Amino acid sequence: MDGRDERTSAKWLFGENWPGQRCGATTRRGTPCLKAALKGKHRCQLHGGRAGAPAGERNGNYRNGCYTLASKRRGKEELANLRWLIRMGRALGLFG
Repeated sequence: MDGRDERTSAKWLFGENWPGQRCGATTRRGTPCLKAALKGKHRCQLHGGRAGAPAGERNGNYRNGCYTLASKRRGKEELANLRWLIRMGRALGLFG
């Protein structure tokens, strides 16, 4: 053999010159994580690349949509419209 342990070399699929994206996390020792990042993510599965639940009805805990992002977005739009009306009213001198 060439001095390498066969068990560890067989598990290590990504060498130093691997062109894919690596995990951007650092280990406890402060060295960069050398595992491959998951597709479309910046982290490997050990460092939270699989974290997060799907949005909307794809989430298993979805009920009726009362507190979904769409309703929050509508509320923010209504609040922005109200603020605009107050600004215009103050500019016209309708109220203090």
